Amino acid sequence: MLLSIIDDKCKLIPALLILYILMWELSVSVIFPLETKLGWEISQHASIVFLPAGVIFLSFYLLRWWFVPVVLIGRTYASFDNFGDVFTASILIENIFICLVYPLWLHLLNSANWDVFGDEDQSNLTLVGTIIFQIMVTFTISFGSTIQQILMSKISWDQSTQYVIHFIIGDVIGTVVVIYLFYLLMRFTVATHQRHG
Repeated sequence: MLLSIIDDKCKLIPALLILYILMWELSVSVIFPLETKLGWEISQHASIVFLPAGVIFLSFYLLRWWFVPVVLIGRTYASFDNFGDVFTASILIENIFICLVYPLWLHLLNSANWDVFGDEDQSNLTLVGTIIFQIMVTFTISFGSTIQQILMSKISWDQSTQYVIHFIIGDVIGTVVVIYLFYLLMRFTVATHQRHG
């Protein structure tokens, strides 16, 4: 069943969107409260394990430009759930920026002859490649977000480095968790398919 979903964009887009919403709800109901109780300084501005970032990475990996609906709808849902806002200019700009950053970094890395996503050789998608790609993407996104937060006086220039580092840590760990779980699920699915096929 999983293999048939992955091969069909009409099924994969809603499946990833549902996964994004589930990961957001898991974060809000379990991870964020746990981090608050632990009192970690690092999680004051960003979660140390942000699973929705991993779903966006997985969506881009599997769908390329078709990941745009997952970003736009998923992040709008999260924004509404978190702030009560749905369609504001800042949310729209952030979502469009994210939709452009992923393909931009893939293009730049491919131009440098690094087939990070294994388009030419499936073995090229490695944990290290995933981490490096997500660091570049998150650094770019968090840099823009930091400037926005400073201009809105939500954080000071002194906090900007800490803010960026927290974003990178949370997005990278969240991405590694999601990609590893996806890898385990795919191994299980392929092994089951081979046994029954």
